[in-house]
Amino acid sequence: MVDHSSANDRGERDRERPTASPWPVLVAIGLAGSEVGIVVDLFPVAVGGLVLFAASVAGILAESDHVADPLPVAMGFGAVFALGGSVLYALGTDTVAPAATDGLTGLTTRGLAIAIAGIVTVVGTVIVHYRRR
Repeated sequence: MVDHSSANDRGERDRERPTASPWPVLVAIGLAGSEVGIVVDLFPVAVGGLVLFAASVAGILAESDHVADPLPVAMGFGAVFALGGSVLYALGTDTVAPAATDGLTGLTTRGLAIAIAGIVTVVGTVIVHYRRR
């Protein structure tokens, strides 16, 4: 293939984009931390990992120009986490008791960790939104 762009165009694009992005590492750390926290039932690790994961995915999408603003993405992750965590919490406390959840243990604390991570993500997104103004 032949590159028809001028050297000046390539130079401007190279200066606009960073050569290395920190987001993939942060996504991996957030995902691994959230998995360890949820599986081993470590509340602060699960919350921190999920918040880091949501913020990192929003950041990587914004950096790659897939979204114009990362805040709605982070807000969406927070809402999904809060809703999913609330459902797990309800299943763990037998508020909703389908027969399929009879043998499951630890849903209460794990669901609470996921819901709190969602709330922290939403609150953090709102704070960042108002600080930008």
